[in-house]
Amino acid sequence: MQPGDRLIEQRLADELDLSRGPIRLGLKALAAAGLAKSEPNCGFVLAKDTRSVAAESALATFRHGDEAYAVIAADRLGDRLPANVTESELMRRYGLSRPELQRLLDRTAAEGWMERMPGYGWRFAETLSSPEAYEQSLAFRAVIEPAAIMQPGYRLSPEIIERLRQRQLRILGGELDRMSLSEVFQSGCEFHEEIMRGTDNTFFLEALKRVNSIRRLFAYRTFGDGPAMKRHVKEHLRLLDLLESERHTDAAKLMVRHLRRSPLASGG
Repeated sequence: MQPGDRLIEQRLADELDLSRGPIRLGLKALAAAGLAKSEPNCGFVLAKDTRSVAAESALATFRHGDEAYAVIAADRLGDRLPANVTESELMRRYGLSRPELQRLLDRTAAEGWMERMPGYGWRFAETLSSPEAYEQSLAFRAVIEPAAIMQPGYRLSPEIIERLRQRQLRILGGELDRMSLSEVFQSGCEFHEEIMRGTDNTFFLEALKRVNSIRRLFAYRTFGDGPAMKRHVKEHLRLLDLLESERHTDAAKLMVRHLRRSPLASGG
């Protein structure tokens, strides 16, 4: 892309297989870094050449933010951070500038594991914090997710199946090695939540979303096993094949095995 090119939110969401929420957050981050700008009646446009020194500097800043993101998550799980923190405390502790911290806080708020308090305070959301609790969450999912597939009238459209399949193939084809912790987690959540949309009973989907929202940070501890993650992606593809063939009983059985196999070696 060249400076002046439009950064169209929906087009980016379609190409990256994401919802518009994280795309909007990314465009704001690019604008804050000076790489994009908002123009009246046009939305965001690219402001600088992506190969420029300014772009390289901004990308280095984003990488630093990713490192701080992972450390903050680990410190919260290890009770090294209290439930309530201030911006000045976080900047001092992690060596972040205010713009760097603001981008990080915007990201965590969008993901739902921190929320702003009055003034300059932030509160960590409720989360799972032990292997036992995490295993219980997987056991719960192993009940509701197969049950959703077995609901009368369950159907996942061919368009959704193909979109999910192409996403899994890209991950398996090398994208996994370039994904951040947050992206790996979000990809797994979106896959399983889309599967739940095949039933008209919205309680299944809402229950899964609730579990996903509180398991995020602990799940980050489990993303170090590359072979296990690739095996999980292959199981996702097999699951899609079964759903496409409307072999719902077999798909439900595979889902149980998928969620119970090596639960602490992957994010689901």
